[in-house]
Parts: sequence; C-alpha cells; structure tokens
Amino acid sequence: MPRHSEDTLAAIKGAIDIVSLVGEYLPLHRAGSKFKALCPFHDDHNPSLELNPERQSYKCWSCGAGGDIFDFVKDYERVEFPEALRMLAERAGVALDNPSGGVATGGPSKSDLLSACDWAGRAFRTALVGSDESRRYLERRGISAEMIDRFGIGFAPDRRDWLLSRGRREGYEGALLEKAGLVSRSEKDGTLRDRFRGRVVFPIRDIRGRAIAFGGRILPDAEKRMAESGLGVAKYLNSPETPLFQKRRNLYAVDLARDAARKEGWVAVVEGYTDVVAAHQVRLPNVVGTLGTALGDDHVQALRRLADRAVLVFDGDEAGQKAADRSLELFLNHELDVRVLTLPGGLDPCDFLLGAGKDAFLALVEAASDPLDHLVDRASSSFDLDDLDGARRAADAVLDVLARLPGPGGRARAGLDLKAAKALDRLAHRLRLPVEALRRDLSRRRKPDRPAHHHVHLRNGEDAAAAGRVGDASEPPPPPAIRPGDLDPLDRELIEILLNEPQVVGQVITRVEAASLRDAPLRRILQACYDLHGEGRSATSSEVADRIEDPALRALLASLVSPLDPRPLSERYRNGRYEPRPWRDRLAGLLPRLAERAGRVRLRDLIGALAEVDRAAEPESYRELWREKIRLEYELNRMVATKKSSDAS
Repeated sequence: MPRHSEDTLAAIKGAIDIVSLVGEYLPLHRAGSKFKALCPFHDDHNPSLELNPERQSYKCWSCGAGGDIFDFVKDYERVEFPEALRMLAERAGVALDNPSGGVATGGPSKSDLLSACDWAGRAFRTALVGSDESRRYLERRGISAEMIDRFGIGFAPDRRDWLLSRGRREGYEGALLEKAGLVSRSEKDGTLRDRFRGRVVFPIRDIRGRAIAFGGRILPDAEKRMAESGLGVAKYLNSPETPLFQKRRNLYAVDLARDAARKEGWVAVVEGYTDVVAAHQVRLPNVVGTLGTALGDDHVQALRRLADRAVLVFDGDEAGQKAADRSLELFLNHELDVRVLTLPGGLDPCDFLLGAGKDAFLALVEAASDPLDHLVDRASSSFDLDDLDGARRAADAVLDVLARLPGPGGRARAGLDLKAAKALDRLAHRLRLPVEALRRDLSRRRKPDRPAHHHVHLRNGEDAAAAGRVGDASEPPPPPAIRPGDLDPLDRELIEILLNEPQVVGQVITRVEAASLRDAPLRRILQACYDLHGEGRSATSSEVADRIEDPALRALLASLVSPLDPRPLSERYRNGRYEPRPWRDRLAGLLPRLAERAGRVRLRDLIGALAEVDRAAEPESYRELWREKIRLEYELNRMVATKKSSDAS
C-alpha cells in the first residue's frame, strides 16, 4: 500500500472535526467537555462510546473500539484504510498523490460504487421528466412534485440496456454497474441487462444522504407487456446486496428522518416507499421504511441510534397483523421503547396519511400499544376464549413469547419485569384464571430442560380457581442463580447503596417506590428494606437476609454487599461520627435518574389510559387524566432542564 505523507494525513485530520463526523452517523450527547453515544460496534445499551474533541479521538469503554477519524470511518463503513483515507480526503478537500489510495485493483472501490449510484440516480430523475406514465402513477398515488424532488424519485425506461449503454458512453462500465447492483447478468447467455426496467425508481440513501441502492415499482403498462411476453415479473424490486447496501442494515429515508427523529424522540417504521413519502408529505419527517425484508437485530440498532422510541406501523389487515407478530419478539429482546400502531379499516399507511392527515396519525401514535399489550390483545381476539381449547391456545401464544424473553442482559431469568407482569395480569383477566397459575406455567416454560410442548390446563368455574396452577403438578426445581450483571444497573446501584449504607433508607423511601424497580429480585430486597424501616429497625444486610428464604435471592443479596467506602476506619469516623462521603454523591445523582425513569413510565401509562377513556361519556375522568399528564410532562421537562444545567456547569 502506498504511504502518504504525515503532512497529508495531518491536513485531513485538521480539516475534519471528529465530533462533526461521528455526529453525522450517531446522535451525540454532551458529557462535560466530551460527547457520548451508543457504540455502533457492539450491542450497546448504555452510551459507552466517548468522543474527546481535544484529542480528536473516540473510545468505547465496553468493547474497546477506538481511534481517530480514519479508524471510525474504516470500522463504520467497513472498508480498508486506503478507502477510508480516500473518502475523508474527498470530504476534507485534500488532494492525494495517489488518487486510488492504494485500493486493490481486483474490483471497484466503494467510492467508485457511490459515484455510479449517484450518476444512476441523476439519470433516472432525468428520465422521469419525459415519462407521462410514471408521472401519472405518482399523481394517482397523491405524491407531490416537492416529494418527487426531495426523495429523488426517478424512472427506468422499459428497455433492456437503457442504463447500461448510457453508462458506457459516460465512463461507467458494465462491471462497475453490475457490482453496484444496477445491471444483472442473464442466466441464459451471460449478457448484462438493466435491472430496473419499466419502473418508478426510489433511491435508497445512507444516513449521509448518499445513494447506495435503489428500489423499483413496476408500472402497470410495463407489467402487462412483460406478462404478455411470458416473463414473470415482481411488482417490487430492490437492489441486490452490494458492498454499499445490505438490506438487514439499511432503512429507507434514514437521512431525511434522522434530525426529526432525534428532535421528537421517536421514529415511526412503515413498510413501503410510498408510505414513507406520504408521511413526509403531510409533514411527518420522522418516518423510515424497511426494504423488503423482515426487521432484524441490525435494524433495531439503527433505530436505537435515531431515537429512544420506535413506533411500528402495520396495516390493519391479517397480513399486517402477522407482520406485527413476527416483529414483536425481536424488539422485546432489545432495550428500545417500542409501540405498535395498527391502522384502522385495513388501510395502508400511504392511503391513511394522505386521506386522514397528520393529526389523525399522531392521535394513533399517542394511543399505540405496548408490544406485550398488543400480544395479549391479539391472542385474545384470535381465539374463542369461551372455548377451553381456544383459551388454552391464547395462553400458549402469550406464554411462549414471554418464555423466550430474557431481554438484554438476561433480566427475565431473574424474574418478571414490570411489563411482563402487567401482560400476565391482563391475560389472566381475559382468561378468568388466577394470575399465579400463569406465572407458574411461565416459570416452567423457561426451564432449559422443559418439554417441547406445554399447554395451559383450563378448568371451569371454581375448579380452575381452586387448582391455582397451570400444567403438571410437579414443583419446579430450585431457581437458577441471579447474576448482578443481568439486572438493571440503576436499580442495582440503588440496592448496593442501601445494603451498604442502611441509614439512607429513610431518605429513599419517600422518593422511590419498590414497584418502580424493573427487576423482581431487587424489588423484593427493596421492599424488605422499607418494611424494616417502617418497623423502626435498621435495614442492614443481615436483617434483610433474615427476611428472605429464596436461596438464589440470598446469594444475590450477599454479592451486592461490598465495601463501597475505600477509606480506612480512621478516616471514615471523625469525632465518633461517620462521614458517609462516598455514597452521598452517588445517591444524589441516582435519585433524579430514577425519578425521571418512573415519570416516563407513568406518562406512558397515562397516555394509554387517555386512549381508553371515552371523552364524551367520562369527561371528568378524562380531564383528571389529562391534568395529571400535563403536570407530569412539566415535571419531566423540569428534570431534563435541571440535568442539562448541571451537565453544563
């Protein structure tokens, strides 16, 4: 690989600020003199990537990734150093002695592929101007000229080599266009031909707004001609996987939605290109689309880098509901606040948005359900609950999903989290079963050695209530060990402080409800601390342990008791009084974070309750809920402002 002078590298580094560069890919949050973000190089759940503007470097304190602007582009774009150098030199306006940057001659570089896609996009847009059929199609879909321009929508003429011959004339050879996914090779004779023919073409761009692939929708006339010729034709067609484009990693319109999603705090996910365009047309820019593939882990990570909440929008028909079912478990296994929005009347998002408008859509967003609530509702409506077999199948549908969760960090192994507990409560109410029976069945399903199939045993009337259990009558084995690392870090830190400094329980009891903790084991420990305090006794670790019989929970408690205070005894006590300096700062910083989290959970519950109340029939209840929602939003905004002020100082 040719060496470039230190002066050249320094010139590129001097022209590009690492904060500005990384900020184009990830949402950044100021942390004193530095910036933090979720690390894109591993499954990060708390911002672990730290940017140092003074050193112009980055470091992930979880996975160890780090370096300068060259390392970031190399790792994020998945290119070798010469290609990263070339990309950054172009951005900085610095000329390289060897423009190829030493890229291997075995194939086109990433820059060459980007250039080909950019050129093709311009060619398609030019062709759209002269195509009455494609413009009529877009008009029928209600897509405005402004949106055509914003999204760069174009047209691929129904000719075998329209783009191929044009590219050769303008310096884009067939091999390059094939590598970029713009032309394909015939299986019969091996000749190249245009991939997109007779289609309206939608450029797929990366988060920096660069065209990396295309999606095409066949026009009716072209579809008819191909059918008459005996050619099978797909209505929708995407670019194949290329060095630039992987369907499992990319989202449609992510470049246009990025800023709005970060500002609003949520992003909506729809399926079709025209669905996204329609959303932007009614001034809803924080909307992205999938690309003809099921949502996957990489999509979830991409959404988490955009916003804290994702709203999954599905058609109201059966196909849309099945798509929702397939997506729920994926999102439940990630720390992303997800809501499920089902459109009424079997409408697709494009028709609903252009017909009902922005406000109607936002009302549905506000009322969108939690994934587990949606799961219970779907199971309840899909089966006849008055029939024993139907009720059993409804229970199986929910419990099988819950049994497969642990979520990030394996929290479900430690016990039901709050949302799962609420889902079980709702399911028990729908099935008219004791909730404890469902909990026991769920516990059995989670065993590694459980049988392949479990079914809820349903009984009529008093017999079911008296039985109080589901499935077989055998007792479950001892629970597995509860690992501290699997538990919510905020909750774990609170319990550590209380167990090691029991004198602060009185300060905490008025500000943190035991039920607000996310993990059942920690909720039980905290409640034991509160009970001891209420009895006028010190909540020492030994006193708490005396109130816990569960061996796994006692082992967890012991692991959380550690000497938080590293000072020698002579420094811990002055004039016979203990000076608890180490925990004071930790607790002062922790309590506002717990309060904000609890407030946001309560706000989501209020929004859901408002959606269920009939405003006309119950005006007073609606007003009371609305007043509490406004008050809570004010408090949360005040908390955020206080936190920002504290960070700035």
